Amino acid sequence: MKSTKKYILIFVVLACALVFGIYSYQFKTRHAPISSLMQQATYLHDQQVAIPSFTLTDHNQKPFTVDDIRSKWTFWFFGFTNCPDICPITLGTLSATVDQLQQEHGIDDVYIIFVSVDPDRDQPEQLKSYVSAFSSRVIGVTADQHNLNAFMKNMGVVAVKQENEISPGDYLINHSSSVFLIAPDTGINAIFGSPHTVANFKQDYLALRNYYAVNE
Repeated sequence: MKSTKKYILIFVVLACALVFGIYSYQFKTRHAPISSLMQQATYLHDQQVAIPSFTLTDHNQKPFTVDDIRSKWTFWFFGFTNCPDICPITLGTLSATVDQLQQEHGIDDVYIIFVSVDPDRDQPEQLKSYVSAFSSRVIGVTADQHNLNAFMKNMGVVAVKQENEISPGDYLINHSSSVFLIAPDTGINAIFGSPHTVANFKQDYLALRNYYAVNE
């Protein structure tokens, strides 16, 4: 009888240890220091907030609102179609990233939102022509200057027109080069600083996606 009670006690202790071990593993998984896994992105932790309300127009001349990004992952980049270097390079890098995510991991719910900060020149027709050179998952959007300025201010994006002294009427726009990652719940999940690479985008995005799936 004593021997039986001893074995029962041992079994209970082992069972409790197993349950505790499983719980500890799940807890550590749910609360892993995601920031330590980042190569380029800055995860916003408890600072994460929903993307500010907006009403933009896409390159097909259709309204583009927050409802269009729900249940999707979206990379947001602000630029303009006459940009000589940063914009095409960044969009090319993002395009390669989302295409590889689909090819290598079967992930097909990631899109790129290219926000033009030059609404005077970047009408929907111009945007459509421009984004067609990149991934089919790139959506070009813009708004009138007043609404665009309000949206950029809420996002913490800066864009300053620089007139061309040699060619009056021509200009470039100095703008932020950061890329924002918006989660399916429309929260600003992370910010990617430059320089941008496909490898960093993919690694950080996959880590953030997995973390989001466990902790949502």
